[in-house]
Amino acid sequence: MHISKLLLIFPAFLIGLSDAHPLTPYRTFEALPSAPRGWEEVSDKTVDLATPIKLRIHLVQQNVPQFEKALLDMSTPGHSSYGNHMSQDQIDDILRPHESTTAAVKSWLESQGFSDSLSFKNDWIVVSTTIGKAESLLQTKYKVFRNSETGKNVVRTLSYSVPQGLHSSVDLIQPTTLFGSTSAMKSTILKVEDPSVLKSSFASKVKLGGVDAACQSSITPECLANLYKYKDYKPVLSKNKLGVNGFLEQYAQNDDLSKFLKKYIPNAKNVTFACTPINGGKCTQHPSEDFTEANLDIQYTVSASNPIPNIYYSTAGRPPVIDLDPNTNEPYLEWLEYMLNLSDEEMPQTITTSYGDNEHTVPQSYAIKVCNMIGQLGARGVSVLFSSGDSGPGDDCTSKDGKKRFVPTFPATCPFVTSVGGTVGVEPEKAVSFSSGGFSNYFARPDYQSSAVDSYLSSQADATTYKNYYNASGRAFPDISAQGSRFHVFVGGYDQLVSGTSASSPAFAAVISLVNNDRICKGKKPLGFLNPWLYTTAIQSKGIVDITSGTSRGCSGSIPGAGWKATTGWDPVTGLGTPDFSVLKDL
Repeated sequence: MHISKLLLIFPAFLIGLSDAHPLTPYRTFEALPSAPRGWEEVSDKTVDLATPIKLRIHLVQQNVPQFEKALLDMSTPGHSSYGNHMSQDQIDDILRPHESTTAAVKSWLESQGFSDSLSFKNDWIVVSTTIGKAESLLQTKYKVFRNSETGKNVVRTLSYSVPQGLHSSVDLIQPTTLFGSTSAMKSTILKVEDPSVLKSSFASKVKLGGVDAACQSSITPECLANLYKYKDYKPVLSKNKLGVNGFLEQYAQNDDLSKFLKKYIPNAKNVTFACTPINGGKCTQHPSEDFTEANLDIQYTVSASNPIPNIYYSTAGRPPVIDLDPNTNEPYLEWLEYMLNLSDEEMPQTITTSYGDNEHTVPQSYAIKVCNMIGQLGARGVSVLFSSGDSGPGDDCTSKDGKKRFVPTFPATCPFVTSVGGTVGVEPEKAVSFSSGGFSNYFARPDYQSSAVDSYLSSQADATTYKNYYNASGRAFPDISAQGSRFHVFVGGYDQLVSGTSASSPAFAAVISLVNNDRICKGKKPLGFLNPWLYTTAIQSKGIVDITSGTSRGCSGSIPGAGWKATTGWDPVTGLGTPDFSVLKDL
């Protein structure tokens, strides 16, 4: 599954052009025909050329196909390399750019006067400069663009150039053409002062499939423990850790966690989490503020996995620039660069993330780079989970070129991510209407899911009905699912109800962390990159429970009836299904 084979629709920007000298004439390296949908140029604002900016130049790596094969081998049950994860030094030795690549780019930067403002790390170079000097270096013009939904202004360019002889040496340079604004994956947040109004009409001792009937109406940690069958498992301290990602100034609150645990897990009321700031991120404690996303994530990972250490990674991505933000949506690279620099002892074995973008708003070169780095985490033995999104087959279902198309979510479409969709109810558990899923336009379908997805495409009416609106050969998502509706969460000191696949990802990640804990305590390796295991051993052994009812909805009416139905086997709303820990831990 070579990344170069995953480029599907848009023209490749990374073209090798002979052995020309690096300082031969400049040629366009990457270009957009216009600002992405939802962004418009602000003509009455000018860019202050003295505004600081950090250009990240990522260099072309060597041996990418060999690395990807090694990752798949070590992640595939039954292979002789299964579980033989790598150290970062081993990964770097495989992927490190050729010396001539680094030398050529460095020579170009030094010739442009940047000798004293460069920093190096394996396959990337950071140039600390100003927008004015960046314009000269890249022969471009930065402009101010405004997001019509958020009103936020950013500094971007629609195209940039580098010397022709360097086109085969550079993967991408950002921030340049990257407009997408990372957003928390949550649907409507229902705030209820007294959640008891949603209690089931059943008596408290009534059970539905072994789960309290009240779980039909709202979700607590006990609901998940019973539904996914880990209530009786008692994890013990080991080398296992669980990571939770936070972006966009979302800070998990100790006070809210304490109140949540006191109410729902009384025997764990004094448990807390560690917070690690990245890229100038903070671990701010303001319990009266609305940090819904962060509190949801950490409350449900901690409550399920205690005493497994939980680490909240608070990554900043908005430098202090008044009204203009050169680095919006850079947190993924900042976070990944930090994580890949951790020692094996510091690295968490499971990571959950509840953020994403419409895939077409992210430059393809950037998406490929981020996905490749997530693959490196998998090779380190880390299971990386992302929520699939909250817009069904898409929000307004308009593609980059203005055509009616289903809109996939990135990074959920990265083939090295385990994408988590949403469910609702316990008897039966069914697909929740907002759960995003579909098919990537950037990444081809990986071999590990071919059989499951082919079966869906050949047997389901939806696949035929909407065939003109999606890329049938693309990476399919989500991979699996978990509850995503009406989670009790303490925010600002009060219990409220929250819905979205923001809840599904930490819920599934907690189950995987428990499986990793059991394995590590038995002297085994952590699971690492999950998908080859999920599509073979886990599903064949009934460790994943198939969800066969429910339908997603989306497209805001622009495509009549748009949505995916849950069905037997894999489907683009619940993936393979939901976890049964009692089976998974024994695989």
